[in-house]
Amino acid sequence: MLDARIKKKFSSGNSHTLIIDVNVRAAGGITVLFGPSGAGKTSILRAIAGILTPDEGRITLGEDTYFDSTSGISLPMRQRRIGYVFQNHALFPHLTAEQNVLYGIRAHSRSAASKRAQELFSMLGISKTADRYPHRLSGGEQQRVALARALATEPLIMLLDEPLSAVDLATRSRLLEEISAIQRRSGIPFIYVTHNHSEAVRLGDTMVVLDEGKVVQEGIPLEIFNSPQTASAAKIVGAENLFVGKILHHQSEDGLSAIEIKSCRLEVPFNGLPIGSQITIGIRSEDIIVSREHLTQTSARNVLRGVIKYVINDVDKTELVVFCGIDFKVSVTPGAVKQLGLETGCPVFLLIKARAIHLLE
Repeated sequence: MLDARIKKKFSSGNSHTLIIDVNVRAAGGITVLFGPSGAGKTSILRAIAGILTPDEGRITLGEDTYFDSTSGISLPMRQRRIGYVFQNHALFPHLTAEQNVLYGIRAHSRSAASKRAQELFSMLGISKTADRYPHRLSGGEQQRVALARALATEPLIMLLDEPLSAVDLATRSRLLEEISAIQRRSGIPFIYVTHNHSEAVRLGDTMVVLDEGKVVQEGIPLEIFNSPQTASAAKIVGAENLFVGKILHHQSEDGLSAIEIKSCRLEVPFNGLPIGSQITIGIRSEDIIVSREHLTQTSARNVLRGVIKYVINDVDKTELVVFCGIDFKVSVTPGAVKQLGLETGCPVFLLIKARAIHLLE
């Protein structure tokens, strides 16, 4: 098991200071480090690999100690049995695909090294690329060669830093399946850095959500996306509507509590907090349904009358800002905008289920 306690301070010229202070564990499967740019994800990987030296902390893998600030231990990267796949692949441009993989293989003979390389190429389906140089490989092929080179070192753990950011959607989908299969076959822990929701859910057995160098939530990816526990986690995983309100009353028999946010009243899951207490909630924009009519026969506990303030068009979705006493961000498809005739100034009703409202710490 990897146990990495890392503390590191970074200062930039614009007076911004990032302090990484985390404890990351990876016992098996794939652990996803998830968060926005600048959260410290890559720096954590670099510290585990030995590229970056923490100010304080301790990094162990099984019985091996890679770093211990108290004891003065800091093994160089070459002495840590770690496979590292960089975001830009970092293949040697003057070496063929096979030579790149052979570079990392520890073997007693050239024939043994060649056999190991052939096994990896076959496993990743890139045997035809062996004699090609990196500039003649597609993005997906470069990624597979980078994976083969990292695996060639027979690591005890694999670190992958946003490895699929440069490949197209179809290739990314295939590579996600391959990475998952490789992890299962190898039986070693993988730590995978991403800010892509789909990658996190499809790959992760465990997810660590990071914000400004701190862990704000960890657990099963889908559970975190569906039920963020803090305002920081909710913002990072996509609960775009964050509000602070106060408790009005409880209906414990119905499993509900009523809250007020300015002039907007909502029914939320029962929480048992004292009447008048402040509470923070988060609602994902895609969990809000838009209607042009006032629907009464619905399971949604919250039906709010509002007016569209803005319509923001993107490639595959449209975001509405709807005022219902407070501004709600609502995600809809372009087809829904056209079908319902949604435009600025249009009166609408928002339907929000109580269970779609997350209570945040």
